[in-house]
Amino acid sequence: PQFSIRVGIFAQVDTPRRARFWQDLGADNITLESFSINRSFKQLEAIREAVECDLTLIANHPCLPNCPMQYYHQNGFAHSSNRTGGLFIDYCFLRCTYERLRDPSCLIKSGWIRPEDVAFYEAMGYHHFKILERDIPSSELLKRIRSYAVRRSPPDLTELILPYGFKEPQRKQRLWFLKNFFKPMKVNPLKLKLLYDFVRKQGMLFPCEERLFHVDSSRIPDDFIRGFESRNCSELNCAQCGYCETMASRAVWVDENRRLELLRSFEQIHKMLVSGSLWHA
Repeated sequence: PQFSIRVGIFAQVDTPRRARFWQDLGADNITLESFSINRSFKQLEAIREAVECDLTLIANHPCLPNCPMQYYHQNGFAHSSNRTGGLFIDYCFLRCTYERLRDPSCLIKSGWIRPEDVAFYEAMGYHHFKILERDIPSSELLKRIRSYAVRRSPPDLTELILPYGFKEPQRKQRLWFLKNFFKPMKVNPLKLKLLYDFVRKQGMLFPCEERLFHVDSSRIPDDFIRGFESRNCSELNCAQCGYCETMASRAVWVDENRRLELLRSFEQIHKMLVSGSLWHA
């Protein structure tokens, strides 16, 4: 009875009814399904009114809004450490990366919460915010914590939201790449190199001197969050709305040559995955 019971995001709590279900089972804190509802304010208000327990929002995720791969991605994580000796290729992460490469406005469409907008959520009754990502360099995680503590975004907003692209290397086990990825009896090593280069050039799992994307915080207006008060993104066609695209045209910068190069690489990787040629097929 002295333990505090916290329901995680995998429970997909995004409605008052779901929140009430977990509270009735004894939950003290529920992390809401922030990928889809961080900017759905009527929904957040309804959930807050439905329960008395603490509610947590994930503040700085880069995920696609209403991500169609979310259930599959979480299930993949759950099975990736089953010690069968297989190779877990995170297709969902690769596909999410491709969507950002294809459409950089996805960096704005993700339902992150700027440090400057925390008070907006506090006014609705939300006082617990989870900051990602647990496996990035500790120095980078501390920067994120400081930004939210002082409620001021860094000059480049991607420093808060992307889980890769850091100059400092991430700590890993000795020979981690060989242990986890070099499986010549199952995967063609020569073809795996294309995937290796794809992630390395973006600073995924490896240090990176220059980020591919930049989001200029100074070009995002102070009232940015207010733009969603009259919009329900779950009910809108982005092509008809254009709010995030307009913000992206002002604030998002991308190295165009690298972007096109990586798009071509992903297309080759995707063909290998679909055809099965990565696995000697």
